[in-house]
Amino acid sequence: MAEGHKSKIVYEENEKKRMGTEERNKTRVFLGDSFTQWHALKAQVGLFTNGSVAKFALDR
Repeated sequence: MAEGHKSKIVYEENEKKRMGTEERNKTRVFLGDSFTQWHALKAQVGLFTNGSVAKFALDR
């Protein structure tokens, strides 16, 4: 395998990781001081994912 080909593959893998991180950052919600309440609600209602807690909160 040529050295240039190997570095291209590594570059493409790093680019995919970076794009995935950027997409994930678009959906992040910063709870700040509300994290304790969020975590308590999650346990109280018996939900396992943050997405399910968000849906529960929005549907109320």
